[in-house]
Amino acid sequence: MTEKARQPGGTATESRSNATPAQDTGGFGPVLRSKAFRRLLIAQSVSSLGDWVATFAFIAAAFALTKNQTSVAIVLVLRLVPPIFAAPVGGVVADRLPRRLIMVTADVSRAVLIALVPFVHIGLLYLIAFVHECISLFFLPARDASVPQLAPRQSLPEANGLILASSYGSLPIAAALSGGLFLVAKHIPPDLPFAHLFREHPYSFAFFFDAATFVFSASMLVRLRLEERGGKEELDLVEGVAEGVRYVLRHPGLRALASGLIVSMFGGGVLFAVGIAYIHQTLHGNDIEFAWLAALWGVGMGVGLLVVRVLVKRGEDKVFLAAVATCGAILVVMGMLPFLFLSFGMAVLFGMAFSIAIVLALSAAQEIAEDRIRGRVMAGVQMLFRVGLGAGALGIGGLSRWIGTTFGELRLGFVKLDGNQMGMIVGGGLILLGAVAASGVRKSRAWQNL
Repeated sequence: MTEKARQPGGTATESRSNATPAQDTGGFGPVLRSKAFRRLLIAQSVSSLGDWVATFAFIAAAFALTKNQTSVAIVLVLRLVPPIFAAPVGGVVADRLPRRLIMVTADVSRAVLIALVPFVHIGLLYLIAFVHECISLFFLPARDASVPQLAPRQSLPEANGLILASSYGSLPIAAALSGGLFLVAKHIPPDLPFAHLFREHPYSFAFFFDAATFVFSASMLVRLRLEERGGKEELDLVEGVAEGVRYVLRHPGLRALASGLIVSMFGGGVLFAVGIAYIHQTLHGNDIEFAWLAALWGVGMGVGLLVVRVLVKRGEDKVFLAAVATCGAILVVMGMLPFLFLSFGMAVLFGMAFSIAIVLALSAAQEIAEDRIRGRVMAGVQMLFRVGLGAGALGIGGLSRWIGTTFGELRLGFVKLDGNQMGMIVGGGLILLGAVAASGVRKSRAWQNL
């Protein structure tokens, strides 16, 4: 990667140079001192809060319109399908058009779409959910490809950790906020304008709130100073996607990163799909204990983001591989040893390993890829995120149910395993194999340059 590709765009007031010794030491301080990165982080934090609120509202709206749990599953599936085709196209666009323009346009478009949801029937709700996710897959590659221009190079892990925290850290707040918005809509005074609409569709406030957060994000991002990319090359989507695929296939570090990423997210999907059945059926727990499991996973992710800088002193490649392998090993342990309090501890460790693997993979992909093709590489990362989660949730979740229905319980010596345990063990074993496949990251010099 050339020095020119590493240089941040914009002015000194908006994008801080990577060249100063203070910044070369890495850490959260240099990242947060960058005015441009702070602007992006604030925009993402507010927008992510609105996204989670809207996710709960989508589920509530789909069920309210159909009174059928299948409609909820359809909404969730529609959020997994678009990456197959939208992410590669979004990556090409991020490498051919101004990235600030892409992000602002995506935010404004999503604001308009989300504001329409309270007025549509179930078919249009499905369509909006699908189109909304497609637009997001234009926004995300442009955002991720812009981070190296906005944050010091030595602090890319911290920068990506903060972006990740802004995406997931607002989940508990969003859950409470969405409930409050539903309650307000149900009790709105009847003499206020549109009171009938709000009472009939109590989730409408949540969608309007999400639309407002997109508008706020667009107003923040429109003032970002990024290197303009428009007018340099023709927008050939087919050749652009093909070039991105060839670039990844020729680079052993990126190929190995792809393997590590998809199996890490696969682990997240396994725990997400099997976790509630594991708590209820295997450990004979309840919803409160499952909520504790999810909360402790989130705590672990936060701890992972805080300690990643200390751990990478041992070598980014070694820490990345260890994090991926740890995700697999934890699932195997939870499957073999079904004890509630052990599972709580394992959830914290899983969250740590999960977040460390994602942050290091994002940082390495940004560092390895040249700026001219970085949008496509980051689009591939976003695609792998969702494909891995979907494969873990649907594949292992289905396998666990099939094992439980077909065999009931299996006995291996003194150990008795139900379908949930077998699903976790199989999923963990596949992740450990994926960690072996990802060992090629050690061939990439970029890990020593982060």
